[in-house]
Amino acid sequence: MTTEPTVILLVAVNARYSHCSFAARTLQANLGKLADKSAIFEADLEITPMQLATEIVRRHPLIVGFTVYLWNVRLIEATARILHAVAPDMRLAAGGPEITADYTNASLYDMALTGEGESTFRLFCSEQLHQRLQPHLAKHITRCPPEDPATLVLPYDLYTDIDLKQRTVYAETSRGCPYSCAYCTSADTGLRLIPLERLLPALDRLWERGLRRFKFIDRSFNAPVEHALKVLDHFLQKATPSTRLHFEINAERMHQSIAEKIALFPKDTLHLEVGIQTLHPQAATLAGRSADTGRKLANLRFLTHDTGATVHADLIFGLPGEDAGTFAQGFNRLIAECAPPEVQVNLLKGLPGTLFHREAEHFGLVFNPEPPYELLRSNDLDFTDVSHLQDFSRCWELVHNRGRFPNCVDTIRHLCAPDFFGAYQALAGRIQNAEGKMFALSMPRMALHLRQHLIEHCGLPPPQAEKIVTDDLNCRKPK
Repeated sequence: MTTEPTVILLVAVNARYSHCSFAARTLQANLGKLADKSAIFEADLEITPMQLATEIVRRHPLIVGFTVYLWNVRLIEATARILHAVAPDMRLAAGGPEITADYTNASLYDMALTGEGESTFRLFCSEQLHQRLQPHLAKHITRCPPEDPATLVLPYDLYTDIDLKQRTVYAETSRGCPYSCAYCTSADTGLRLIPLERLLPALDRLWERGLRRFKFIDRSFNAPVEHALKVLDHFLQKATPSTRLHFEINAERMHQSIAEKIALFPKDTLHLEVGIQTLHPQAATLAGRSADTGRKLANLRFLTHDTGATVHADLIFGLPGEDAGTFAQGFNRLIAECAPPEVQVNLLKGLPGTLFHREAEHFGLVFNPEPPYELLRSNDLDFTDVSHLQDFSRCWELVHNRGRFPNCVDTIRHLCAPDFFGAYQALAGRIQNAEGKMFALSMPRMALHLRQHLIEHCGLPPPQAEKIVTDDLNCRKPK
């Protein structure tokens, strides 16, 4: 049996193997008549530029499309330079969140696209093949108009059986975002809904093929309410003990009907990423978020304690207007009032294309120019402050979020309330002083530091501290 040659190769370098590239699949699905002449090549960050270039050249494509993100941008750029040297007739296109109006390396590609690129990339491929691959290295960025979700070909049939069995499968119910967060690349992109009469049958086909874990990439799934309710109703009717649905929820604008619907789902069926970001009113306002901290916490508390959902709350440190002290106050309040099982504490990033990136000087922000563009200092935090908060965040992740020391976590929470931040900051300082690092720490080394922390900071007698830590190492759950 003969197969069509690979004329167009879509290249996705994912953060890890377990991730599937939704972008590559939706680009391929919308190539029209050229889809049969295209293929997808996926790798993860273990690949080097030389290895990636080798794999691309082996497939002899005429056109290569790269999906570019902050985690792979330098690797993709290095690969493009190699391809220019070894395959100069190959035409290169790039798109994704890293390609913005001020992207400085657009000349590495024959076309650099910003925005949603299905239609523009299809046109580029058609023109290139019709014109016999005429070079026109990008001198400027091509701004793609927003796609009409009603006309997009949905990509879900392109997930393979191996994808469904072994990897994270992504889906979307909408495009864009109705909000204007100053740190987010989706700000002011405009919310557009994928018609449910097309979407739900496509998701059903995945269900019929055995998929029970869906990760939805909508920026704020609960907007608008009626659309979200219909999606939830669709899955509520068929939820099984193995069903896992991941959604990002905007806690500031969660309608009561959404909350009530979520509460109907069986335990652990839903995984909700709840964007709190900050409890400091001034910082929230500057970031384009609601300053109504009471509403945020009330909704988070309901999701955490009155539903069966697994809740993951997000906080950002380094927002303008918030110093280390006020961040600590907000963190302590969130833990005291809501106690979600996981709180992701992330350093502010100056992502290209965002308001904070464009107007960093105005907001008093200084970012690392290299990916992932972390905050280095601000009017509210110097570099030492940022470093200490990074250590705290890492310590919180290792001890609390990963769930490897549940007895220690419960003990610290009980004995150190209400200053949870102070307890983990002190633990981070202990580890940093002893190890000189906050990474590559074994369980026994972490246990040693936790034991001393329980004795010296929490005031436990040594035998009791030893038992708590030993129970954790032996995977004995707290009674």
